[in-house]
Amino acid sequence: MTSSNILSLSIMSSYCWLSKDSLKHANYPSSTLKFFDLEDISLKQIPPIKRRRLNGLSKMAMHTSLSCLDKTNVAPEQVYTVFASQHGELSRTASIVNDIVNGDEVSPKDFSLSVHNSSLGLFSIFNKNKQFGTSIAAGSNTFGFALLESYNLLKRYPDETVLLTCFDLEVSQPFDSLQQRHDPSYSLSLLLSLDNTSGQEISFSFERSDKEGQADKPLAIEFFEFLQGDQSTALLQSADNNWEFTKNAL
Repeated sequence: MTSSNILSLSIMSSYCWLSKDSLKHANYPSSTLKFFDLEDISLKQIPPIKRRRLNGLSKMAMHTSLSCLDKTNVAPEQVYTVFASQHGELSRTASIVNDIVNGDEVSPKDFSLSVHNSSLGLFSIFNKNKQFGTSIAAGSNTFGFALLESYNLLKRYPDETVLLTCFDLEVSQPFDSLQQRHDPSYSLSLLLSLDNTSGQEISFSFERSDKEGQADKPLAIEFFEFLQGDQSTALLQSADNNWEFTKNAL
């Protein structure tokens, strides 16, 4: 990968949650799980009347987004947002289709929140955030291209900060049989900036792979493990791209 393709930004804070209930299907060593939040989500900072609108997917995204911001002095209404999910509201959409097939009435709430950007919309509404927001879905490259989108936003608005949240629910029936790998429910949030004095500066690049690959974990989880670990460089693989990440010296 040539230096002209290397992009750099700073991570002001990070936060990752994993569902301990869905970990039974994934082989994650305890040595790495210590970096993750495995506790039940409460979201006490959200009023109960609003909290009822959140389902499992949007609740995860809201939890890590607010927890990531809580580690800084950046307010939720100030950030630009990039929300990324490979599968999005798959479970909710499947439930709607089942209701239609069975001749049952479709829940208006489920219908209105079945779109891919519903979690981003709820974050914006609940936190009175009127800044730019982007919703990303890119298969196994979802986290990587969300990071690229965040970098593009920061280059266009260099004085701003970007909240990147990448999240997915465990894929359930009837689609679980189509998955080559069983992933737990997770949500990762990063607060990003171009100010290299504000946090851990990282560089990243990617290139198309000639061979179809299969990583052991979602790219977002592998990146968070790299961020928390001692290695200065990581070469990670998606289904069709090679991603290289480097921690720059502070």
